[in-house]
Amino acid sequence: MRLPFDPDDPPAEPPPGCPLPTIWRLAYALHERHRPADDGICACGVRYPCASRRASLRAFLEACGVPVRVPPSDLFDLWHGILLVDPATRPDGPSASPHGAGPQNLDG
Repeated sequence: MRLPFDPDDPPAEPPPGCPLPTIWRLAYALHERHRPADDGICACGVRYPCASRRASLRAFLEACGVPVRVPPSDLFDLWHGILLVDPATRPDGPSASPHGAGPQNLDG
């Protein structure tokens, strides 16, 4: 299968014809925050690729309309990484957290 993007270096904007551009942009934000660092470690401090990095790659595929069969725990990793942990990707910013002080970064 030929993908409309390079999985190692996806573009910030969705490729032409991407049916779910919002998912693409959220996945890209998560993908950028979980890049490889030194010695096989992710920027978040765990072994690379971490759950958030893998979840972002699956979200790119879903955004492009490629059905990806994933266990529920992987979907949790994706939404946890995007919406709860990473205030930079929240459309309403960190101040909108129902917990008052904004989300905490639990990844590292």
